[in-house]
Amino acid sequence: MAEAALHFARLNQSNGTHKRDVAPFIAILDDLADQVRAELAGLTLQPDLATDGTDQQALPVDDKEAEPTIDQVVRALQTVIAERNGFQGDAENYDDIANADLMQVIERKRGLPVALGMLYIHAAMRCGIAVTGIDFPGHFLLRVQANGKRKMIDPFHGAISLGPAELRELLKSFSGLDAELAPHHYRPSSDIDILLRLQNNIKVRALRAGELELATRVVEHSLLIAPDHEGLWHQLGALYARLDQDHMALGAFEQFVKRCEDPLHRARIEAVIEELYERVRHEAGPGAALTEKNKVVPEYTDKDDTGSADDNAPIPLFPDK
Repeated sequence: MAEAALHFARLNQSNGTHKRDVAPFIAILDDLADQVRAELAGLTLQPDLATDGTDQQALPVDDKEAEPTIDQVVRALQTVIAERNGFQGDAENYDDIANADLMQVIERKRGLPVALGMLYIHAAMRCGIAVTGIDFPGHFLLRVQANGKRKMIDPFHGAISLGPAELRELLKSFSGLDAELAPHHYRPSSDIDILLRLQNNIKVRALRAGELELATRVVEHSLLIAPDHEGLWHQLGALYARLDQDHMALGAFEQFVKRCEDPLHRARIEAVIEELYERVRHEAGPGAALTEKNKVVPEYTDKDDTGSADDNAPIPLFPDK
């Protein structure tokens, strides 16, 4: 998954810039995994083998290592990624678009929770450690499992462990003092969900900076892994229309209508399609097209783009922390 995020970071760059090679970044990811593996070996090495002069390197892994405990696994991840290599959340410049670009996250050693979470997921899975991304309200977390035990860790804050009390406090800070922990707060995220979440953070920051072409590229690339995501087709149509690419906007909105199950929303976009067809047929000038576009193209709003997985646009416009 982290490798896919690196390829997205490369694709998201403008066509006029030199496309960066992902190989050096993949090598860094693999090195982190090797370090975690070595750290775990040190933590789980059987005491009698450490003192009797046995050639540990010549022994099979099963003979010289015990299965790590959950505490040992978490400690290894903390030691290698957060402490030794210095990967931490960027609280000071949280809205910097670099915090959502995995190439820049690796270079700067600072990033958003979901970007940093990919480093932990990659290293853990390469070491045979079960780890799951958790869509916790307002903050991306990881659930690590070992030896039949589970722990929640926060990749943004050095992979610190979060127990029920800390999770409850985190939930209340985001959802209000009346909020209480429930099973749906621990909803796991698939690899595609996590990649789309990272892409969404880049898109949001691009929109806030007025970089419509970058936002458009991000949505285009997101559709490579989620071609049936109706919300993305809706967003892409609106972005094309803003860029005066009416034919492209028509295609995107038509794809949205094919997938939309909400009759009211579908009817609204069908009306937009008719307006766009009319404008294309009459070959309106740039000034007239822009004026008409402001009337017929649905704008990005938190109401339109924020909601549950059942909404037409399940990826929120504003980023999750």
